[in-house]
Amino acid sequence: MKGPLVVGIDAGGTKTRAFAVDRGGEVVGRGAGGGGNLLSSPDPQGSIGAALAEALDGRAAEAIVLSCAGGDRKVDRERGRDILARVAPPGARLLVTHDAIAALYAGNPAGCGVVLISGTGSIAYGRNEEGEEDRAGGWGYLVGDEGSAVWCGLEALRAVAHAVDGRGAPTKLEALVFHELGVGEFGDVLPFVYGRPHPAPAIAAATRALAVASAEGDAIANGILQRGATSLARAASVVALTLGLTGGPVYLSGGAFDNLPILQRLVRLELLGALPQATVEPVREEPAMGAARMAMELAWGATV
Repeated sequence: MKGPLVVGIDAGGTKTRAFAVDRGGEVVGRGAGGGGNLLSSPDPQGSIGAALAEALDGRAAEAIVLSCAGGDRKVDRERGRDILARVAPPGARLLVTHDAIAALYAGNPAGCGVVLISGTGSIAYGRNEEGEEDRAGGWGYLVGDEGSAVWCGLEALRAVAHAVDGRGAPTKLEALVFHELGVGEFGDVLPFVYGRPHPAPAIAAATRALAVASAEGDAIANGILQRGATSLARAASVVALTLGLTGGPVYLSGGAFDNLPILQRLVRLELLGALPQATVEPVREEPAMGAARMAMELAWGATV
């Protein structure tokens, strides 16, 4: 493949994706790597470099955009740029930005609207036609990320702990979590929680158990998802109102919406109650494509 190329990279908590795109907007190369979160992943440079190398397959790039959690903070942007400088081919223009804006560009090539992300973490981000921006959430699983996969998993584990102790109502989550981890009591869950890479195996197992329990009508599981949906919709609504985007569009993005379909349905209902005039639709492109569209703007001043 000859001709100018750009690359968009989305470095998430559990996986990294890279798309090489030509001037016509066609994806001509794809790459993948492990978790590339600059704060929590064990080897972000290795993951980002592997995805980039696979997407380019020895070709040059005119511009590369890396989107990642924390890309809106100066220290993380600088760290991300240092990583890109080490793994990028010579001569490429480099930009590091946050994952939410890449997800918005994946939903809308013009980069306008509100995107609500529920993946490993969660955040609402918006940008209007005047270029004004706003965000809500995205503060990490220890102090926020309500409605994210990790938050849902942690809430499910708390519900199991309460049920085991008799402090909370019985729930199908207990047996499902034990089955997922191959254990017989809650004390044996703890080694899968503490001292493990983020997100811990028990959190992922509890999120999977939550999906099953909710589908089977478990009240505790559905209560967790309802609380998560309310928090997510509230974040998106605040951003939309601040930016004058009460009509949307609101784009939904992230693996939690795919893996917890009930969460997506509940969020839609909450959003339509808070923003009755808004259109709500899923992001149909991967965030790496949004980053690639930003790379097209960086290199050539336009997207398609």
